Amino acid sequence: MLADFPDRLQSWQAGMALRSATREHWRQQARDAARRGEIAPPPPLMVAPLEPQIPRLRQHDVTIEKVAELLADAAPKGLLIVRDELLGWIQGMSAYHAGGRSFWIEAYGGRSYRIERKSELHPISIPRLAVAVYGGTQPDKLARLLQDGEDGLLGRMLWVWPEPIPFRLGQRTPRADWAVRALDRLRELDLHAGPPPEAARVPLTEEARRILEHFGRDMQKQQPSAGRFSRAALGKARGHALRLSLILEMLWWCGQDGSSPPPTRICSRGLATATELISNYFLQMAERVYADTSNSTRQRNAATLARWILETGATEVHIRHLQRAVRLPGLRTAAQIREAAVALVAAGWLRPPAPTARFGPRKRVCLLVNPAIHHGRQGRFGAISRSVHNVAT
Repeated sequence: MLADFPDRLQSWQAGMALRSATREHWRQQARDAARRGEIAPPPPLMVAPLEPQIPRLRQHDVTIEKVAELLADAAPKGLLIVRDELLGWIQGMSAYHAGGRSFWIEAYGGRSYRIERKSELHPISIPRLAVAVYGGTQPDKLARLLQDGEDGLLGRMLWVWPEPIPFRLGQRTPRADWAVRALDRLRELDLHAGPPPEAARVPLTEEARRILEHFGRDMQKQQPSAGRFSRAALGKARGHALRLSLILEMLWWCGQDGSSPPPTRICSRGLATATELISNYFLQMAERVYADTSNSTRQRNAATLARWILETGATEVHIRHLQRAVRLPGLRTAAQIREAAVALVAAGWLRPPAPTARFGPRKRVCLLVNPAIHHGRQGRFGAISRSVHNVAT
């Protein structure tokens, strides 16, 4: 990617030097004309080109003008913004540019965009405002964002909040060389010759179109009964499915052996896999994120207990056992566990407590788990969030 950058930079520097010399020559002509009492010649019409940028794939600076310059020259096929803390990026969107938030919302569509600059006569024209953003944040910080309302920005994100897994050091060397060779095939995909250069179009097959229509109607049916933020996620589900289907097609292709040409169609396999990924994972992750960050402590504790029931396959819940042996996050005291259990009783997850046989001076309290909970475990995070949230509201 860096191969022709020195030549482009040298050409730009030569052009700027010629522009400066031409401008100085005009100034001298204007001075000479003034001394002779003649009309000065008109100034030369010259557009200052943007300085060539070193080719980029990834960027941390998220000022709008810098991103626009890179997309216009250094990253014409798109750019990846990586931020360790997304909250700072979101809150600072409009700090230095009034249209900052709309700029990032527009970046979801990948269409052309123009940035007006106060210091320059000519704007920055971006043929394709294609930016991907990757990063993380903490649940408490995200909860503050949700309080500010939703303008569509959060709905454009694919949220991931999985259960933690035990830490383990890998024992096998990753196939880094193979991965580099495979992903390099994606880098070599070029824009169609212009002018101006254009992105390749990869349409759906007829069967894939039918899958998309069915998926889109299903998402529409779910929207009226969904929460405020989940409605935004459902509204963007079709667009996410299309993007993921193309990504999957390209990844399958670049991981193949041989030198076959890149895919020219999105087949039913690609779209079906993408819609399944959206329905059975990303939408449920979004619902978990929105529910857990907006819920009260009581609701979050009830969801924690519900997840433990699902993961362990428990048929009974003993408050003393949970307190002394299990020690779930947020459920350290008997009062906290009892309050979470009451919420699950109201949600139909647990049956009301009944005293069991005496062991010493105290009675052990046992709550029976509804057997239906362990059937149809698919969609568990969404079910937990909905049932517990409904109890609280």
